[in-house]
Amino acid sequence: MNTRKDRLRSLLGGQGAEAAPPATAPASSSGAAEPPKRASSAAVKAMGLSLGTLSQEADEARRLRETLAAGERVVEIDPALVEPSPFADRLSKAEADDPDFEALKASIAAHGQQVPVLLRPHADAGKAARGLYQIAYGHRRVEAARALGRPVRAVVKALDDAALVLAQGKENAERRALSFIERALFARTLLGHGFDRATVQAALAVHKSEMTRLLQVAEAVPRHVARAIGPAPRAGRPRWMALGALLAADRSGLANDEMAAADFRAADSDTRFQRLFDRLSASARGRAPQAAGKARRIAGADGQAIAELARAGRAAKLTIPESAGEGFADYVAARLPDLHAAFTGGQGGGQGTVKNTKE
Repeated sequence: MNTRKDRLRSLLGGQGAEAAPPATAPASSSGAAEPPKRASSAAVKAMGLSLGTLSQEADEARRLRETLAAGERVVEIDPALVEPSPFADRLSKAEADDPDFEALKASIAAHGQQVPVLLRPHADAGKAARGLYQIAYGHRRVEAARALGRPVRAVVKALDDAALVLAQGKENAERRALSFIERALFARTLLGHGFDRATVQAALAVHKSEMTRLLQVAEAVPRHVARAIGPAPRAGRPRWMALGALLAADRSGLANDEMAAADFRAADSDTRFQRLFDRLSASARGRAPQAAGKARRIAGADGQAIAELARAGRAAKLTIPESAGEGFADYVAARLPDLHAAFTGGQGGGQGTVKNTKE
């Protein structure tokens, strides 16, 4: 009987048969011996720990499944399997037009790629089956990894075209911003692919009037000229619009001659813009003055006339009617210094004079 008790005590209380027997329980006031206090069960504890571990592992497995389903796992992919976004947004060519690219490459070489890129399986089912991807954002990081001969760290998600361009635009806004001409061409590209204006405005984080200005520049400057110049980050909308007008008046092919010059191609992007602008401006100054009566009507966002621009020799006259709004002419005059600074890019020098009058 004692042997059976010892075995039972060994199983439930963790004490072996060879252990010293427990002290005799003190007698109660009635003289009967009180039952011994129940020892904690090591077997039950072990079972509880095992169940807890299994539960924790199950939770981790569930979280892992959710992470994989959401496409949030960071993986390493050969850059040779990665293609650019089908909706081009940059004119820079890595080392050629991106002065920060070498610094990015050096940082990745020294410290690794800290921020993953976002990819989607290729939109072409055949290419996707071969393991190819398209970039939603992170083109520069992919190029840096390619140049360094190392895999690119990426998150892969199934994105439709709309989700891709929204992610692409958001990343551009938060990281190296697009120049004005890049944003203009990107807007035109997205519209050309059938996206509605609301989606394009969301991708570029612009309001309706800014969208109109971007598209005006995209229409005024031929794409092949913009690509030859590059991003030209110091040139804003006024200078690109002025260049568009000069290009429209170029009948002798001066623009093509300039863009074909070795010095032009060897220069940085802002210098290429200035070279082409200066050459076409000099040619325009040598032409005969426009005939009278060729004033250009300028309309507002609602289509109503807000000004007329007339040229006479090397001067220009901007006439603002009262219908444009009381005080609008004074507002334009007050803004002229800022507009001129944006036009010249801080280099000084104008292209003729502008006179504001009220009718």
